[in-house]
Amino acid sequence: MNTAPHIDNSYFAAVDLGSNSFHLLVARFDNGFLEKVDREKDMVQLAQGLQEDGNLSQDARERALACLSRFSERLRDIPAAQVRVVGTKTLRDADAAGDFLMQAEEALGHPIAIISGYEEARLVYSGLSHSVINDNNLRLVIDIGGASTEFIIGCDHSPELLESLDFGCVAITREFLSDGITRKNLHTAYIAICERIEYIRAAYIQHGWSMVYGTSGTMRAIAELTQPQDGGAVINSSSLNQLITDMENDGGISKGDFSKQRRAVLPAGIIILKAIFDELHIETLHVADATLKEGLIFDTVGRLGEDDIRNRAIDKLQQQYRVDTQHATRVSHLALHLWRQIDGPVLPGASRTKLLSWAAELHEIGLGISHSGYHHHGHYVLQFSDIAGFGRYEQHLLAELVGCHRKKIIGKLDKQDPRVFNAMMPLLTCLRIAIILHRGRDGIDSTVDIELDNNLIKLTFSPSWLDEQPLTKAGLTQEARYLNAVGFNLQFGPMTAP
Repeated sequence: MNTAPHIDNSYFAAVDLGSNSFHLLVARFDNGFLEKVDREKDMVQLAQGLQEDGNLSQDARERALACLSRFSERLRDIPAAQVRVVGTKTLRDADAAGDFLMQAEEALGHPIAIISGYEEARLVYSGLSHSVINDNNLRLVIDIGGASTEFIIGCDHSPELLESLDFGCVAITREFLSDGITRKNLHTAYIAICERIEYIRAAYIQHGWSMVYGTSGTMRAIAELTQPQDGGAVINSSSLNQLITDMENDGGISKGDFSKQRRAVLPAGIIILKAIFDELHIETLHVADATLKEGLIFDTVGRLGEDDIRNRAIDKLQQQYRVDTQHATRVSHLALHLWRQIDGPVLPGASRTKLLSWAAELHEIGLGISHSGYHHHGHYVLQFSDIAGFGRYEQHLLAELVGCHRKKIIGKLDKQDPRVFNAMMPLLTCLRIAIILHRGRDGIDSTVDIELDNNLIKLTFSPSWLDEQPLTKAGLTQEARYLNAVGFNLQFGPMTAP
């Protein structure tokens, strides 16, 4: 289990901007244990406001921003590095999320990372695995959200299969149950969900598991309805079937102390769970209280300590694509040496030093595909792979650095938002120069200093070193032309005597 590094403030916070509900969790981390001290939930139902054109409705935006403004008060006294905020399925799908995200970040006071379905599943599993007994047995974890449902099989703290499928209680309500809760509508929804589960069914059944856990508010609400038969901690297949019969007869949910919003989407959650039970041959599901929010906090603790899952993900990619790790490490050390001498605009929601280090470690990842245009291959791999621990924005920035580490820059990075371009160029400059200087794939026996003054870059080397490296000198001359094309002036030469 993670142990927190030495910190002055032991409080951490996680905010989950889900498709159905927004959640806030504040917890105290002490000696490897998480003590929940405060939590808030608001059924914003963002997915309900996702329009056919991909835009979020004005009502959904207003509900979301009002909720985030309330959450911001609770986050004021917690260090920014100990607060994580993520957006899931609906924000992944919203075409016009960019302007909304800027407003949302301003309302909340913290950057928001949009995460992939794979990353969402990983965090759900992390939260669950830190809250139950780890007995070296395989477990299946299911999380029904507003617009997606995650399926994870893992052992102890290690997930082995992760999938996020495009259905959730809000989405299914909109798609199949907007005309009412009838036997016909429920059956149509059930068949459609079963078809989507078929995508993962064979692989999951073949992998197997010993116990099934359900997370999320939908699971807890269903457990509340089946409590007279099952006790509230589990959901049995027989009770679920009876619940569906009652729902068909009553035309909806007639029992339970639920909000209007929860009652409206709960029938979809029930029919989703019925399809999952039938497709995966589940008889009993254990309801857990921990989910993505707890996973976010454990992940944050790891980032502040020595257990950053992103570093392990980088190592895995190096192994998968057979990267020359010794060369990558040399490039990384020099790039970071240069970066420490200069500075530039910040990148909200991303560590510039870590981004540069990871880009250096992976700059040759595309060679595992083809030498020709390998920087383009590297960009594609990093842009579209599921990489544990990374939000979409952070992963995009990493892909851009790798994709622009050689050849022309113009027409690629310069098409980014000007603020992103200005913040990325100092990092990219350090990376490109480190790669040029290590073209011989060995160490260099020269001091290398760099200065950055607006768009003027000055490189200085040990006396006479450049004259003894004509190929490197030619590479720097060409690099000056590449940088000049995007508005930067590179000058280089020997150090002057003091």
